[in-house]
Amino acid sequence: MISLTRKVQLSIEGDNFSAFGGLFAYGFKLEVEIGCSLFDLLCRQIGISETYLNDRVQTIFLNGKVIDDISSEILNDNSVIALSAAMPGLVGAVFRKGGILSSMRSSYASQATDVTMTNHRGPVILKLFNLIASDLGSDFLKKGIQIKGDYFIRYINWKRSLLESVCRELVIDGKKYEIDDALSVCRQDGDVFLSINSV
Repeated sequence: MISLTRKVQLSIEGDNFSAFGGLFAYGFKLEVEIGCSLFDLLCRQIGISETYLNDRVQTIFLNGKVIDDISSEILNDNSVIALSAAMPGLVGAVFRKGGILSSMRSSYASQATDVTMTNHRGPVILKLFNLIASDLGSDFLKKGIQIKGDYFIRYINWKRSLLESVCRELVIDGKKYEIDDALSVCRQDGDVFLSINSV
């Protein structure tokens, strides 16, 4: 059976990981321990420091709903988590975790439920926005992220000139290609496991 996941390895010049920051807004898949709390995922499994989470991450969404208490939220298979730094204006004030205007979004806030679940390995989707993508993105890219082929192709089309200027080598499934080749080699209906190293 032909695998629909392409292994893409990029070598970039210097510390130009920011060229790929926009990818994180699409979301990438992680295999994690399911049935644990959102706090456990972010701090213990992923390794984000509690201090960073408290001070830098101002808005947390779980499946589209704002989260104030990450210790009480339990992860399911395919949960979608989004992390953002402070957003501007009234929207930022309303959605900021523990903010004084949080009552304005009470109907949108997540309501934790008492669900008993057996811990197991499973997928979640993590999205990073603005300064959070800038701060944490390079660490994820060095380890490798799994994203939808459609998102990867769309991003290459959008940032082609920038990517061509920072990329020194592109290897897909062990073979060298040019940036343009990725558009035909990677499939929209498949996945891409993308890892990046600096040279």
